[in-house]
Amino acid sequence: MGRTGLLLERMKLWYDLPAQGFKTTVECPEPARSDCHAWGAHPIYHAFASILGIRPGGFGFKTVRISPQLGPLDHAEGTLPHPLGDIVVNLRRQGRKLTGFIELPAGLGGTLFTDGLETPLPPGRTVL
Repeated sequence: MGRTGLLLERMKLWYDLPAQGFKTTVECPEPARSDCHAWGAHPIYHAFASILGIRPGGFGFKTVRISPQLGPLDHAEGTLPHPLGDIVVNLRRQGRKLTGFIELPAGLGGTLFTDGLETPLPPGRTVL
């Protein structure tokens, strides 16, 4: 929804976990019953799907749509496993412009959506 700043603000709980001595995600904020729960790891989903904007472009993830929403971040990068190989996104904001690269595995094409523009992404590395 384009509200990345709000998303990052709400992730304060996870940012604070290492300072509290946690090595895994908690079940819920204090008082926590358990120190390890998968549903507490949903920020990982948002890092890829919301911030980097990597989502399936069609049935079976046969193509990819990348629509990054960095919000207040100046830099975001990640490597998402795909059945054909890794999808690598490394972006930096320079003013209003995004720079960096997107790398798709052989056999996977996609589309980059930024600033109202659609840019085709062939397999391999695309430098922005």
